[in-house]
Amino acid sequence: MKKKLLLLIFIFLFCCFRSGYAQNINLGIGLNYGGPLPTEFVDSASGSPILGLMAGMSYSIPLSKRFSFSMGLYYSFRGVEYSQSFTRDTLFTVAFNGVSGQVPSYYTAHVNGSMHLHYIDIPLLLNYRIGKFQLIFGPYFSVLVAGKDAGNLRVVIGTGLLIDDYKDEYDNFKAIRKVEQGFMIGSIMPFYKNLSIETKVSRSFFSLYSPGELPDRGQGGGKMFNTFMHLGLVYKL
Repeated sequence: MKKKLLLLIFIFLFCCFRSGYAQNINLGIGLNYGGPLPTEFVDSASGSPILGLMAGMSYSIPLSKRFSFSMGLYYSFRGVEYSQSFTRDTLFTVAFNGVSGQVPSYYTAHVNGSMHLHYIDIPLLLNYRIGKFQLIFGPYFSVLVAGKDAGNLRVVIGTGLLIDDYKDEYDNFKAIRKVEQGFMIGSIMPFYKNLSIETKVSRSFFSLYSPGELPDRGQGGGKMFNTFMHLGLVYKL
């Protein structure tokens, strides 16, 4: 994975700087806001996005008077804090006078965690120019290089008076897809000399977690799709 990523970076930098086409290079920095949105909301679940930094560069290739193609290479931090509480029916075993049996009861689980994920984003976008304004759209690829999806789980059996609470810590990082594909749409608007404001919205094609890799803690099937808004400042060399 790391070798492929280094190769992509090398190819990108080679394309940017060959033949002295520095005027087609854009430097960008900005913020990410969003997170993995579930297709079905589960009971008592909530999440709060963490503002993330993005920074990198893109290389633009003119195709016609109005159209151009751009490929980018960005570092991107994405984060979210989340929590969930849910109650399920269960059975637990009790013994009385040497005789054991199962008694119907229930348990309540409390999950609290956070994601801190570091990506290398590679957008491949088509630009359509209308005057100074540009509409941008196309696919992107993201490579997950580091991070965590860690938290703690506390399970209360019944009222919590007869059986001690069950506590556990977890990190679901290994269950997250290491390569993400999605679609991006946005705009670029110049406002001062070589400076522009860039806005983009992205949505992944596939769920955040690889199928069958997320441990079942009662939180649902784990079908969540990364959905983000990106706001940045672009400087054209």
